[in-house]
Amino acid sequence: MKRTYLVLALYTSVFVIFGLVFIYSAGISMEARHPDVTASGFLEKQLIAYAIGLAGALIMIYMKGSWHFKNAFTIYYPLTLIMLVAVLFFPDRGGSNRWIDIGSFSLQVSEFAKISLLLVLAKHFGGLKKRNFLTTFLIPLGMTAPLAILVFIEPDLSTTGIIVAIAFVMMIIGGIKMRYLSLALIFVVILVLVLYSGGFIEDYQIQRITSFLTSLTGEEHEQVSYSLMAISSGGLTGKGLGMGLVKYYLPVSYSDFIFAVIGEELGLVGLLVLMFAYVGFIRELIVVGLRGSRTLEGKLYIIGFALYIMIQATINIAVNLGLFPPTGVTLPFVSSGGSSIMSLMIGYGLVFSILLESEEEKEKGLQDEKT
Repeated sequence: MKRTYLVLALYTSVFVIFGLVFIYSAGISMEARHPDVTASGFLEKQLIAYAIGLAGALIMIYMKGSWHFKNAFTIYYPLTLIMLVAVLFFPDRGGSNRWIDIGSFSLQVSEFAKISLLLVLAKHFGGLKKRNFLTTFLIPLGMTAPLAILVFIEPDLSTTGIIVAIAFVMMIIGGIKMRYLSLALIFVVILVLVLYSGGFIEDYQIQRITSFLTSLTGEEHEQVSYSLMAISSGGLTGKGLGMGLVKYYLPVSYSDFIFAVIGEELGLVGLLVLMFAYVGFIRELIVVGLRGSRTLEGKLYIIGFALYIMIQATINIAVNLGLFPPTGVTLPFVSSGGSSIMSLMIGYGLVFSILLESEEEKEKGLQDEKT
């Protein structure tokens, strides 16, 4: 198990180093465009987010995995619902109510909702004695729907989609029958069509999708064009740290399009290192989830967390490569974003909480056998 911890620490270090270096590099381009911001300011905010996230992770580890699962439905889930409702009453930013503002500190609750959903669905599926239409589809749908609806009306379509994707992933690894899953997919498609025809999807959200579809036919669009230009101009080894030029034209270069900044300055080599780190990280989590946890709910949470990282990283990279509509989804552990980093660190801390408790139980069992 020590080897696993070292390997996970290595991959996490890669993400953190990439994040800090390229948030600062992207911050230089933002500083040139906006005199009221500084590159060091972006870096400081990310360091603070990492520090708070690490503190949260240590608290999660200190409180054993079994405690978290025991309180999944009594503390985590209702608290998440309360906060998602509360965020709707805070002043909006650009027409969206996504943040709880406390002084200069902002909290995007929907990021934490993803971890909360993973926890409650792992608890639910881990405790099932019978797997049928009710227990593997209707009840999980009932747990997911309130979170998804509240995030949707913020509005935040991309996070709503990830929440739904998390639910599907947990249904699959939780043992849902394929015919029920097909029914769930049909239900989602019908729901999207109803929301679209009813005018519940915002114009800018529709525009993102239509712009992406027209880009597939050869029509150029600014965000995707600059992203692809940055990646292609980086070549094999890149232009060098801080030497990127296209990043000065990239929107949200420190977050949504940080992958393109990495491609411009480190080239294909840098992008492959980062992508291999994600593949290795996800694989290691799945393996340790299967072997390291002594409880089914623990296995489900760790594997679900790994697949959540895979989904979010895949979407961000696909957006940067012009293979998916721009969404605002961050690159896990790398992109700038305090709430994203803090929620990921807390979710990651829960992984170690589960593993360490399983190790303790295993050692206790071995001692009992000796005596």
